[in-house]
Amino acid sequence: MNLYRQFLTVLCVGLFVSHTSAQLSTGRVITPDGIPVSYVNVGIVGKNVGTVTDPDGNFSLELQDKFDDDSIRFSIVGYTSATRSVRSFRDDTSKTIMLYPQTYSLSEVKVSSRKFRKTTIGYPVPGTDLRSGFSENELGSELGVRLSTNKPVLLRNLNLNIGICTYDSVTYRMNIYKALSDDLFENVLMKPVYIRFGGVDTSRPVVIDISDQLIEVNGDFLVTLELYKDLGVGKLLFNTQYFTGITYHRKVSQGTWTKSPGAVGIYINGLIIRD
Repeated sequence: MNLYRQFLTVLCVGLFVSHTSAQLSTGRVITPDGIPVSYVNVGIVGKNVGTVTDPDGNFSLELQDKFDDDSIRFSIVGYTSATRSVRSFRDDTSKTIMLYPQTYSLSEVKVSSRKFRKTTIGYPVPGTDLRSGFSENELGSELGVRLSTNKPVLLRNLNLNIGICTYDSVTYRMNIYKALSDDLFENVLMKPVYIRFGGVDTSRPVVIDISDQLIEVNGDFLVTLELYKDLGVGKLLFNTQYFTGITYHRKVSQGTWTKSPGAVGIYINGLIIRD
């Protein structure tokens, strides 16, 4: 009986050690000039493990041994992404990641009164009993809808049909992705776009002017809202139309996209640019 108890104790200790084989890694993301980079997406590629840096570029991430052969990516619009193996990052004592500003070649966009007409792309859902929101309240989680246009469109404003909001003030990062395939997307923005609103009147859409961003889309694209900072205790749910469209969401920025039937009330007003 004593031998059995000793064996059981060893087995339980072994299981405990295996279950807790994770390390909390803290690091910092900076520019070549040593300036901290705020709100950088940090995560293991293809895994639902990640976070976002704070305003000073600092982050903490729990890395389990089983991810040692995977890659960890650091990315934000406006900078060239950096990718390291999880093992090399864990072994790096400084854990300081350097991101370099990215340069873009700009194409000329001409808009005149004779060369455009207004259009609405997306899913206006002014009122419904069905509401949905973020499945995960983790930094880097995203929610959005896949939209499509067969002509170039210059985006003017983002519209949100919100059913419930208990926050006094809300902030998100908006992302626009070009659809490369059914589940593969590429961010087309040249700089981060942060949206803020408060005092939500759920009887009308929240309208956010994004005309100064000069965002042009064509074909299939994904427009999402991302939790880049902690909103605190509260609830925000979007009006949702079950039989129209699909809502895309992912737990963290480097994770995998999942889809749910029904589109949340996110739509965009823009100007069709005639060729």
